[in-house]
Amino acid sequence: MIVGLIPDGNRRYAEKYGISRAEVFRKGVETLRTFLDFCSQKDVSHVIVYALSEDNLKRPKEKLEEVFALYEKEFRKYLDSNSEVHRKQINFQFYSTQREILPVSLREVMDQLTEATKAYTRHRVVFLMAWSAQHEFLNACLKASREPESEKSLLMVDVEPDLIIRTGNLQRLSDFLSIQARYSEFYFIKKLFPECTEQDWAAAFSWYHAQERKFGR
Repeated sequence: MIVGLIPDGNRRYAEKYGISRAEVFRKGVETLRTFLDFCSQKDVSHVIVYALSEDNLKRPKEKLEEVFALYEKEFRKYLDSNSEVHRKQINFQFYSTQREILPVSLREVMDQLTEATKAYTRHRVVFLMAWSAQHEFLNACLKASREPESEKSLLMVDVEPDLIIRTGNLQRLSDFLSIQARYSEFYFIKKLFPECTEQDWAAAFSWYHAQERKFGR
């Protein structure tokens, strides 16, 4: 089973509860850990997290710099050989359609984490950072023109989610895996992402398993 996650509602959570971006980020990380732990207990081979879209890059520079620093700090923790990442043998991958926008130090940590976990095959967690599905598609078209006989996937993300979960009470894709989501089931949660609990993930999975998937047949 492959699951996509659009963790929406962090900024609205900060405004709702009057807390800083750093505080809401920490809360969001805790929520994400709960989600990943839940997925590791289920038959989930891949989790694809929409961590930062290209459109998010339009936010004020100082806010972006803070977000970049928070991501870097969190990813750096996973490099510790005693972290849960290594105990649970989680393979980390990062895809960006505007990678050059990310700070060098953040890119280095992402690369180090990818290298440190490349041998793990039990679970794979993919973070989309500075990402646009539209940009990915355009890049794939350019590759196809240069390599018309290639049998490799021209898309960066070469798996298709069975289930896509979006939090935050909004029902839209927001440039997340537009092509790969062609037969995905969509489950929308009204709660803001940091408000979500294991019960919400369980409800999403129960709903998914009750669906009859026909794939156009």
